[in-house]
Amino acid sequence: MREIEDALNTLIDTIKSTKEYNQYQTLLNKVKNEPELYGRICDYRRQSLALQLSDNENFIQENNELQKRFSDLLNIGLSNEYFAAEHQYCMMIREIQERYLEQINIETDFLEG
Repeated sequence: MREIEDALNTLIDTIKSTKEYNQYQTLLNKVKNEPELYGRICDYRRQSLALQLSDNENFIQENNELQKRFSDLLNIGLSNEYFAAEHQYCMMIREIQERYLEQINIETDFLEG
């Protein structure tokens, strides 16, 4: 188990040294320094995640409506930069997760049914 802990710590340190992680953290801190903007971003993210996790048949329509309600965020440079950085960071983490699941042979077929 010690070898796994060491490897995990190395992975975490490597992630923390990436451009994606550092850009995300920098922009997150800037956004948090503007409480109203941060609150609005959190509201958007919360509603977006709830929509993504739902089995809503009108997903596209509701997603478009959500985008319209929060369209002002895309016109604010800082929030736009934050969303782009968050997306890049999440894509990196997603790739790590996918490769892990593929290589470790954890059976996940039951999730598709």
